[in-house]
Amino acid sequence: MDIKLVSVEAKEKYILSNLYQLYEYDFSEYTKQDISKDGKYDVNIDFFWEGDDRWHPYLLELSGTLVGFVVVLLENMDIDPDPTLVIYDFMILKKFRKTGIGYAAAIQTLELYKANWKIAQMQENIPAISFWRKVIKNYTKDNYTEIFREDRKKYVQTFSNKYMI
Repeated sequence: MDIKLVSVEAKEKYILSNLYQLYEYDFSEYTKQDISKDGKYDVNIDFFWEGDDRWHPYLLELSGTLVGFVVVLLENMDIDPDPTLVIYDFMILKKFRKTGIGYAAAIQTLELYKANWKIAQMQENIPAISFWRKVIKNYTKDNYTEIFREDRKKYVQTFSNKYMI
């Protein structure tokens, strides 16, 4: 599958902002977030480009067609010389789900950085939990840990690909 991760520059943030409206719509099933009176979700992603080098947003394309996005966060980069990377947000447009595109995009994202990784899913988001467990289990050959954070109501998987070939 010809998945391409395209770094989002500040001048293109409107594209990512538009996609975030769809993402928040999908997520509202779990977050119960309502739209504002102007018919939009309250999304502000400007901080991705405001001098904070921890944020790395990418558009996901399949043969030139926009299919979603991923945002990678270098957690604790300001205090840790070896920060953990977090898949902060990940979205595949509905018409492309369950086709292998999300899986391929997730693997390609993980291959961008040889690092310690952390990926979390909301307890209610059963499809995301299943998806990420499958991706991580296959990618790491079942060499990862998972905990449930009761305080955040999230499942969290951690692993490293630093020494993977």
